[in-house]
Amino acid sequence: MKGPINRKTFLRRAGGAVAATTLPALLGARAAFGGDLPPNGHKIGEFVAFSQASAPALGLTQPRIGMNGAVTFDPHARWVKGGGGYELFDNARPVPKPLVLTGQWQAKEFVNYDTKGLGSYGLIQPGILILTGDFENLGTGLSLTLVCNVGAAGLLTGEEEGWELEGTPYGHFHQLSPPVGITHLSVEGINVTA
Repeated sequence: MKGPINRKTFLRRAGGAVAATTLPALLGARAAFGGDLPPNGHKIGEFVAFSQASAPALGLTQPRIGMNGAVTFDPHARWVKGGGGYELFDNARPVPKPLVLTGQWQAKEFVNYDTKGLGSYGLIQPGILILTGDFENLGTGLSLTLVCNVGAAGLLTGEEEGWELEGTPYGHFHQLSPPVGITHLSVEGINVTA
């Protein structure tokens, strides 16, 4: 896995992701991309959010993870690629909260994708993506669920925005309520290339 990125690089990348999703929403997909999106089955998912374990574990009172990621996936071909990074800390500790674990993660297997019958909003497709991933220093084959809602359009999946992670030694991590962060799943025709 590659080394960590600094705050400046992270914000530059996050700003590019926001700009990439905002421009098409303002101009429309045809104007922004010069025509129809290609029907290649590819979609993307991006997120930066915090989730917390259901109970104390391994000496931590409130295990919490801040995690980011970007994936390209095709629900029809049942594949996913991508990854990101995470930081685990005890949220019950005073600031500055000591870092317990940090590392990168890599998507391994596509499990499921469900739009819950919701329509899209510009290039955003609300839905739920489930995959497995290997998390450096935390575990392999862990189940990661990404939840994308579009509150501005009233397109809600019935789950909180964010992510869930199952199979860690610290327990099951679930979205905060209210959510802290954002998740974005795209319509078909968008992919991330290396």
